[in-house]
Order: sequence, then C-alpha cells, then structure tokens
Amino acid sequence: MVLSMKMPELKIGHLVSRLPIIQGGMGVGISMSNLASAVANAGGIGVIAGAMAGITEKDIATNGLEANCRALAREIRKAKEKTAGIVGVNIMVALTHFAEMVKTAIAEKVDLIFAGAGLPLDLPGFLKKGDRTRLVPIVSSGRAAAIIAKRWYQRYGYLPDAFVVEGPKAGGHLASRPSNWTIRPSAWRTWSGMC
Repeated sequence: MVLSMKMPELKIGHLVSRLPIIQGGMGVGISMSNLASAVANAGGIGVIAGAMAGITEKDIATNGLEANCRALAREIRKAKEKTAGIVGVNIMVALTHFAEMVKTAIAEKVDLIFAGAGLPLDLPGFLKKGDRTRLVPIVSSGRAAAIIAKRWYQRYGYLPDAFVVEGPKAGGHLASRPSNWTIRPSAWRTWSGMC
C-alpha cells in the first residue's frame, strides 16, 4: 500500500511554492539554470548561485565583475524561460561585488534573493518602486534576525519576507545552538509593533 501525504505549500509574500522545498544555492557553477528550473518545475523553489556564476566565462580572470553579472543575468533568463515556477538567487554578502550582483538579479526580475555569509543590512535599499523581488536573509541566530529586521524597518520600512535559518549542521556554515533561538515575548511585541 502506498501512502501519500499532502505537503503544505510554502508562501513567501505573493509567491506560493507547491512544495515547501528550497534548493540550496551551491556556488561555482553548480546551482545554475538547469537545476533551478528543474526544481521549480517539480513544485519547489529553484535557486541559482551568485558565487562565481561566471566561472565558464572567457574573461572571468580579467573582468570578474562583468563576467559574473553577465552570467548571472543569463542564467536567470534561461531558468525563467524553462519554468513558470519560482526562481531565486543566493548571493553572499561577503562577495566583493554583492551590490552589483543584487542589482543584476533585481533587474532580471528574479523572484527571491537569499542573502547570507554576512548581514545583508542594506538589501532593501536596492529595490525600486514596483519591484516584486522578495528578500530572504540567511541567519544562524535569533539575534542576527532581530538586527536585520530592526535595521530594515527603521531605514526602509521593510521587513524580511522570510528567513532561512542555518542550524548546527548547515554544511560547514556558521550556526548557533538551539538555545540562541529563544525569542522572548518582549521581542515579539517589538516585531509586531513594527508591522
């Protein structure tokens, strides 16, 4: 007998993913348009990695910024041509050209930007009126989430559309102990007061 279980949808702003699955954005040419579109077509959220997106570009060694932005734009377009599903990008804050990569992704109308490897404190500042790209910080502690939410709201009147939380087994990434995720009632009052 085969049992089937209905999985809940994942909603992030106006986006609804039929499956609550977000593909990891693995850099240096691994998570590109083919993988992202396949995951999106299967009902999850496909993710293109920004880290060294231009690894196969002929001018990557001499013109890294242009090569990576050009490749990221091309991969977003290719993924969107292959799927009507949700396509995001993973752009590390620690990248030298973080701002340029974010601007490229927004200009290509990517659905989501996942940003970790640092605190993306100014990420909403790249959005212009009418942009529908959703912003999702990657954090490893409740403190980081609170810092980002407070900064975004105070500066931009914008709260994160979601968070990706890295646990202690997050593939070698930094992660905190579960005790660091205790959110006190006073924090909820503060956050709800911002909404």
